[in-house]
Amino acid sequence: MKHFTEIENFTFLAHVLGHELGGTTPRPIRTVTDLQVPDAEFQNFVNTAKTASVTDEELADSTLDVGINWEHFVASNDNLLLPDHPLKISDVLMQEKIDSLDVITEAFVREINLRSIEKQTGTKTRKSHE
Repeated sequence: MKHFTEIENFTFLAHVLGHELGGTTPRPIRTVTDLQVPDAEFQNFVNTAKTASVTDEELADSTLDVGINWEHFVASNDNLLLPDHPLKISDVLMQEKIDSLDVITEAFVREINLRSIEKQTGTKTRKSHE
């Protein structure tokens, strides 16, 4: 499991970049088109995001919100870490939530990065499946 300050730094940098892009035209979040996460509640969130169009700043704010939740879930369950598997906790359902927030945050950050590249190059990029 990532240390929570790494999560904070990861999401905050994406948040800052998204705000620096300054795009005011709502656009789809391409990196969630095929996204599936293990937690049903967060899959509903992803399904909503699949149909949403957001500005760069809205995407940045959503990235920070999801990242803060991810950080909170990790930090509040640190006591449940499995000794033989330091990236997993003993609560399977909570682990699914943590994994889902990780995947969603990474997808949002990829979208911010795509938008940044497009702004710099003046071209549209294809969705990345990294």
